[in-house]
Amino acid sequence: MTLRRGRRRARIGEAAIPYLFIAPAMVGLVVFKLYPIVAGLRMSFYDFQLISGRLHFIGLENYRVMLADPTFWHALRNTLVFNVIVTPLQVGAALGLALLVNRTIPRIEIFRSFYFIPAVLPLVVASVIWDLLYHPDNGVFNGILGTLGLPRQPFLVSAHQAMGAVIAMVTWKGAGYWMVILLAGLQNIPEQVYEAARIEGARGWTSFWRITLPLLSGALVFVTVADTAINFLLFAPVYVMTQGGPSESTTVLMFEVYRNAFVYLHMGYATAIATVLLAMTLVVVAVQMRVLPVEFEY
Repeated sequence: MTLRRGRRRARIGEAAIPYLFIAPAMVGLVVFKLYPIVAGLRMSFYDFQLISGRLHFIGLENYRVMLADPTFWHALRNTLVFNVIVTPLQVGAALGLALLVNRTIPRIEIFRSFYFIPAVLPLVVASVIWDLLYHPDNGVFNGILGTLGLPRQPFLVSAHQAMGAVIAMVTWKGAGYWMVILLAGLQNIPEQVYEAARIEGARGWTSFWRITLPLLSGALVFVTVADTAINFLLFAPVYVMTQGGPSESTTVLMFEVYRNAFVYLHMGYATAIATVLLAMTLVVVAVQMRVLPVEFEY
């Protein structure tokens, strides 16, 4: 009987070891992720003034005000437009770079490191650098245009060009990071598959469309979904480069959350916007994971 109890305790101990290893991560997930989400959702039903500390339950009033606020709808439109444009650009640029640096040429590691440099640069620092590059009078881009005999452009001070300027900067910043993941996917494709395809006469674009893309679909779906979720939460470039302007042309939902929380000090209203943004992000990601193809057969 004693021997049986000892074996049972040993089995229980072995079964508990994996849970002990993941326990710190689970505690961090609950404390730093799930609890703030639940607290934010609760706060969205209150009128909470940050300075005075006034906390008053108002039910769905914040959501009613939000739906009647034209600035919210403007920020929502900008957020959707930004994501529709920047996510395909980033994924396409990352795929092109991954295909480029996947070649077996001498010193290819140097090119891979060069393209990855923007990924290790802090987003705020990158935003400051591009803000200087876009300067209408002393910026490098206008200097290049002047050298080519082209007219200067206002970039960030134009309501028609500011969003495009932010999209260009964010695409440059993110493409190198996603390139590394897609490069790992490319190098995981067995060379024997390409050799068999060449024997069958498949080369160039045929090999890319019929072999590379299907076998890379898992990495592509991951990159697309993760990139979409990150882009919905864009804040630093807008804050540093445009402050949501000019004429609210670059105001996105995350910036609107910041402005209501820490400029207007309406924390309850800000958390209501954040809750809508979170729900919208989850819905879009769920749809992407449902419709994007991952499985393949040969």
